[in-house]
Amino acid sequence: MREFLLKNTCILKYIDLNGIKVFDSATVDTSILSFEKIKIKENTFKYLSLNNELLKNYDFEISAIKEFLNISQNSLSKESFTFSDENTSALKAKIERIGTPLKEWYGLNINYGIKTGYNEAFIITTEKRNEILAKCKDEAEKERTAKLIRKMLRGRDIKRYSYEWAGLWVIFIPWHFPNVEKPKTMLENEQDSKEQYPSLYKHLSSHKERLSKRNKDETGIRYEWYCLQRWGANYYQEFEREKIVYSEIVRKPQFYLDTKLNFYAEATSFILTGENLKYLIAFLNNDFVAFIFKTFYAGGNLGENGFRYKKAFLEKLPIPKINSKNQKLANELINLVDDILKAKEQDKNANTQGLENKINSLVYKLYNLTEEEIKIIENKE
Repeated sequence: MREFLLKNTCILKYIDLNGIKVFDSATVDTSILSFEKIKIKENTFKYLSLNNELLKNYDFEISAIKEFLNISQNSLSKESFTFSDENTSALKAKIERIGTPLKEWYGLNINYGIKTGYNEAFIITTEKRNEILAKCKDEAEKERTAKLIRKMLRGRDIKRYSYEWAGLWVIFIPWHFPNVEKPKTMLENEQDSKEQYPSLYKHLSSHKERLSKRNKDETGIRYEWYCLQRWGANYYQEFEREKIVYSEIVRKPQFYLDTKLNFYAEATSFILTGENLKYLIAFLNNDFVAFIFKTFYAGGNLGENGFRYKKAFLEKLPIPKINSKNQKLANELINLVDDILKAKEQDKNANTQGLENKINSLVYKLYNLTEEEIKIIENKE
């Protein structure tokens, strides 16, 4: 749609309703767009970012509103419509000049959490886990089975530098289990699973009818009925590494650094692995970085639900790489993150705002922002 509008129309006016609830059923922000189906080389249109305060002042008489900005249509792209004045556009250009998009960071990987296809079977409580283990016939089976049941974080469990574990576990059953490396026939794989993990097999069998109906084109064809729908075949080892875990849809940034390899991630969350994770999480949890992400890279807001850290969006976010010139600032940043993590480990509700304010100042310095540029940001946040 964006590409069509840019190629075939002349935009006249764009009014962004910014989370104002117009339609009860809509989960994304609503906008009002007017255009002519003609194409001219250079076009400037009127843009308004509306909020409830403006609505009160003008009683929704659009013609009376004076706060319209003039925006060049050529400044928009088919990937996203980012509406910004001259100062904000200049700020974006500077950020992109100094920072490197995460997609271009060597060895950095962003991956989805596990998609079970039927959570009732695979995501279990501590009580159910204990019940499954208690029904194992011997210690060897219990030990094998316990290795397959891993602590899990959902998107809603992840907080800023911390988490609130809900006592949930995921049963990690890859395709062709237990013969993942050298698959046999599906019937043989199932028989081996039944013989080697009888207690776990019995639990999954109680959900067989629903599990078998998950995806008719895949279940029983590409993978066995008792396996996860998507288990991260190309990256499942990443769950066992130090990683940043984060929620996809948020109102504020919520990134947690799992240094003890405690958790697997569920479908409503992502994992980020690679080097310099303490350095990166300082940026990702920073309000200024969240502002530039929302403004320039998030592809639009989700109304009252906030915004979305979609993989394709986050990969565009430019963050300054560590180099010889900024190494000292980077070390200071990492030390502050260490202090926050220690505080949160002792008390998940610890107030770390003072430390985060210091990080804020360092982030500004790492982007080489001037006092005037900082004022632009703080007036818009």
